Amino acid sequence: MKILIKNGIVIIDGKKRIDNGAVLVEDNKIISVMKDYRGVEADEYIDAKGNYIVPGFIETHTHGILGHDFNTCQQGDIQTISDGHLKEGVTCFMASLTCEVHQQMLDLLDMYENCNVHNMLGVHVEGPFLSEHYKGVMKPEALQSPSQRTFEEFLEHCSKIKSMTIAPELKGSLDLITYGNSKGIVMNVGHSNATASQVMEAQYYGAKGITHLYNAMAQHLHREPGVVTGAMISDLMCELIVDGFHIHEDVIKATYKAIGKERIILICDANPCKGLPDGSYTFSGKNVEIIDGKARVKETGRIAGSTITLNKAGYNMMKWCGCRIDDVILMASVNPAKQYGLNKGKLEVGYDGDVLVVNDELDVLAVINEGAIKIKSSYVD
Repeated sequence: MKILIKNGIVIIDGKKRIDNGAVLVEDNKIISVMKDYRGVEADEYIDAKGNYIVPGFIETHTHGILGHDFNTCQQGDIQTISDGHLKEGVTCFMASLTCEVHQQMLDLLDMYENCNVHNMLGVHVEGPFLSEHYKGVMKPEALQSPSQRTFEEFLEHCSKIKSMTIAPELKGSLDLITYGNSKGIVMNVGHSNATASQVMEAQYYGAKGITHLYNAMAQHLHREPGVVTGAMISDLMCELIVDGFHIHEDVIKATYKAIGKERIILICDANPCKGLPDGSYTFSGKNVEIIDGKARVKETGRIAGSTITLNKAGYNMMKWCGCRIDDVILMASVNPAKQYGLNKGKLEVGYDGDVLVVNDELDVLAVINEGAIKIKSSYVD
């Protein structure tokens, strides 16, 4: 089936655009991106009415949505999670798992090995080789010293592991970073008390990114340069939670100036309560209270993931940093696709046909995914 999305500003890759163009999708592949679409025939049409036609957003760090937790949900819930993300323009995602005690983790990985939800890119294992000083909401009993044998067991149970968060200052971590990198797994620095020089060393050993920059890590102090400093002087891609709660908006603005759009990956790091009303919930074994959309652990007041949507995070970047929608597409689509080697994130011939229509505030007006129109609002024809 052919779907023509026309009469919109086509943002191709965050750098090139067509001011009045169209994208033709057939069987979930982009087969044409054009300026002149007169006479082009298709089975279904979407008139973008002058809005933006952009690649689908890619969420590489989320723990669930609508009460479904990737650590505790059933396999049948994952399709519900996938469908829930479409409303914010997320057409593919990584299932992020907080660390569990070893056997429970293996059982969880077994479930994901047998999961075939189309929009699930794979599994992000957040731990268990993390710093006790920066464990965040991780279960302390689940933390382990770096072990190649443990890592190999993870891989034996689940071929869908695509990324891991690791603290590089722990003994044995650097060798694990090299090992994971050799297996095609994106190894990200996070939940870490590393110095800036240790972050640079991790990059040398094969690390590719920083997990939720600023959160759960050693900071940028002028006499004690930590992970944040390492992020600034490295070439690593940096995840950023742009809700104004995890990171102050002025720091987000400073980060955009210091690191730049080429190295930022927008994420939500959403807790499973995202999309639910304020109230009391459970996440990673903790009692979590959400007030005004802000999630905290009841007993400690510690931040417990976000409830922001990815399109809202993109809009915040435009509002706080003065960047263009093209730049947001770079950070929410192009960069994550590049980081994880995906045939997605751009509106180019041969790429997967994940396409959105959004307005200038990044409200989602239409979603094309899996070769079908999944969402079509009254603001488009």
